[in-house]
Amino acid sequence: MTHTGTPHTLPTWADQMRALGDVADHLIAKWRPDGVTEGETQDMNKLALSILACGYLCRVYTDSRRPVFMPLWNYAFNQGGPDPDYVYSTTEIDPDGVYRISGYRGTTRFVEITQQSFDMMSPEDMNATETPLQLTNDLDDLQLDSDGYFSVVLSARRPDDHDGDWWELDARARRLLMRRCACDWRHEVDARVAIERLDDGGADMTPEEIARRFSDLPAWIEGMIGFDMGLVRYYRDHHGVNTFLRSTKIDSMGGLPKQAYYDGIHEIDDDEALILETPLPTECRYWQALVADDRFCTVDWVNRQSSLNDSQAHIDGDGWFRAVISKRDPGVPNWLDKADYPWGVIQMRWNRANEYPDPTMKKVPVADVRAHLPTDTPVVTSADRAEQLRLRREAAQLRRIW
Repeated sequence: MTHTGTPHTLPTWADQMRALGDVADHLIAKWRPDGVTEGETQDMNKLALSILACGYLCRVYTDSRRPVFMPLWNYAFNQGGPDPDYVYSTTEIDPDGVYRISGYRGTTRFVEITQQSFDMMSPEDMNATETPLQLTNDLDDLQLDSDGYFSVVLSARRPDDHDGDWWELDARARRLLMRRCACDWRHEVDARVAIERLDDGGADMTPEEIARRFSDLPAWIEGMIGFDMGLVRYYRDHHGVNTFLRSTKIDSMGGLPKQAYYDGIHEIDDDEALILETPLPTECRYWQALVADDRFCTVDWVNRQSSLNDSQAHIDGDGWFRAVISKRDPGVPNWLDKADYPWGVIQMRWNRANEYPDPTMKKVPVADVRAHLPTDTPVVTSADRAEQLRLRREAAQLRRIW
């Protein structure tokens, strides 16, 4: 059957594909202006494709009228230096709306939902200069029934007929970012969380809005990956190489308000290592360390030990945490595998700590690592490491990130 009608005025599929066509090439030109290998080209293509997929889920599929918490950063959508202990989810909201967030708390370390005043999925908001909204709500502040079920209304003012849990919705809020933190990936049970809008039955997106959101994706992909490459270069320029400093940059961008971030740059040869060492706070809800590449993609944490948290790490007899960052396995418990990336990011975070120790780093030959560690540091054989990674790979996949 042939359909006739008025000519198309909105972008066709071919139009949208043409708009996406040069995205990866533009990013490569920023990332490696002196040229790239075939492997690097495919790596950037893969990253751009993953962010496109993320953009569909978080920007095109769902909106503030029919909200759904959608997967954001994870080992497949590896952008912005994801914390491997977090399951990140997001949804768009309307500050004039009334929402119910409900579900089951689970047993993970914490679940926090941050109201954001900028829509990170929107190209025009990516370079916002105003001070971001940093209003974070914690599921542990809610009433739970005997099954661990919770229900909270999120709105600008408490509904007159509602006497249960209520969170105030800031007039500037445009998006929610949820972080579910688990340290024992195998045994902790992640929260299951739903959201619904109570004041609006929802409406289908118009063809014009679908087209606009789809058309936003090329600029958003370039903008987000480009932003992260710029952030890594900011750390290189302002924090130095093979050093570690507390980051005020993430604080100004909307990081968790009760979490201190430390960022540094690693750049070492294959036969070198960096030893990171720090005392630990006497009180701390959660802490963690990770390594990422020069685009701020966390090194594959499913198949490599590229991160350690307070449950996974070996703590030395003097109460200090010491980790070794290198390409070659140094045969110690706290190896942070930087893979084959020539340089990239090292990050630590202390969450709700009573003090914030400043970690230090020093560069040594991989062959001499043990001379710089306590004499009772355990030996990890190749067989030990293989088993450790097998368990890690399984545990990472047991978490529900989709």
